Amino acid sequence: MRKIIILTGLFFLIFSCENKQEKEVDASKISESNYDKIESLKWLVGNWDNIIPEQQSYESWKQKNDSTLIAYSYTTVSEDTVFQENMRIQQISNQLILTVSVPNQNEEQPVEFKLIPKSNNEFTFVNEQHDFPSKINYTNPVKDSIHAWVEGQIDSAYKKIDFYFKRSN
Repeated sequence: MRKIIILTGLFFLIFSCENKQEKEVDASKISESNYDKIESLKWLVGNWDNIIPEQQSYESWKQKNDSTLIAYSYTTVSEDTVFQENMRIQQISNQLILTVSVPNQNEEQPVEFKLIPKSNNEFTFVNEQHDFPSKINYTNPVKDSIHAWVEGQIDSAYKKIDFYFKRSN
């Protein structure tokens, strides 16, 4: 009788360990595949600057968690900050959403832009209901550089503004 109890205990111990290992493997597979879209933009993480004689622009991207990148961006002219914004790129389900918050604009409400399919090297976020910009684009043309641009309508005229960033320390 004692052997049966020991064998039964060993059986349950082995079965529960195998079952636990299977669950852990399955959970890791799920977490890896849940945020595969945000992976394509992780090259943004770091500090970037765009220094030209008229103005200096800076962007700093950080990874908040597996599904979210956050950034703070600002532009100075003659040492005065003339523009600043907070940004977040988040993978929600199978969609990437860029959310932009700019003080003193849009009634202090964040504006969302959805990624539309493009080539592998161009990321275009669109919100056709927003006047300017209605599109925000990011590309990584060469290592340690960003070509970003915003575009849309201002007073019924098309406008595009380019930014060329280089990775800074």
